[in-house]
Amino acid sequence: MRQLSQQELDQVKKVIAAKELTSAEILVEIYDHYVSHLESFESSGFEEELFELEYRFKYSYCHALQAKFLKASKKEIFNLQWSIFKTYFTWPKILATAVFLAILIFIWTSIDSKTQVKAIVLVTIICILSSIGFYVNSFLKVRGIKKLIKSTKTIESSYASTIMLQGMLMQSLFHILFFVPNLGFANIIESEYFGPISLSIFFIYFSLTLTLIRAWKVKSKSALL
Repeated sequence: MRQLSQQELDQVKKVIAAKELTSAEILVEIYDHYVSHLESFESSGFEEELFELEYRFKYSYCHALQAKFLKASKKEIFNLQWSIFKTYFTWPKILATAVFLAILIFIWTSIDSKTQVKAIVLVTIICILSSIGFYVNSFLKVRGIKKLIKSTKTIESSYASTIMLQGMLMQSLFHILFFVPNLGFANIIESEYFGPISLSIFFIYFSLTLTLIRAWKVKSKSALL
């Protein structure tokens, strides 16, 4: 096992950057694979082995890996959030959950519809700000990878983009529900059914935000988050 020279490392970085990948995780995986493989050969065989690696890790193959990993990261984050959510309904946490729901229902029935909308806006803002915070934190982690590979593309963690997407979806859904009169949702604020509907929306948004924050805490220990 030998160490690659700076010139050889520059060649590796150049061919990987040419693949125009944006997933930090996939870039690190491919770079580490290239380097560890090439280090097991003498310098005289570097060009030939690099050519073989390029033949195996073609542009289309690498982008297929990236798309597959992005899909898997979305599923992983969702499954983690769902697992976290279910823990609040296991013993003894279910007692605290029951108390929280009882207090929430009492407060919700005591406030008017405008205050209920403001509460939903507040939890939406918290989710969006949290998502932005996670994304910025992840960006600071992956910028070293961008400098290493010297890629012209925007490099980001697939997990971070998944989390950011949730925040944007929550914002979009809120705007559709309350600010698009043509869809008929805006008029429901004056409806007698708005109380339970808004309570359900608030609980869903609150649960998504809480589980998203906890999922980030778990994944940030091992992922580029």
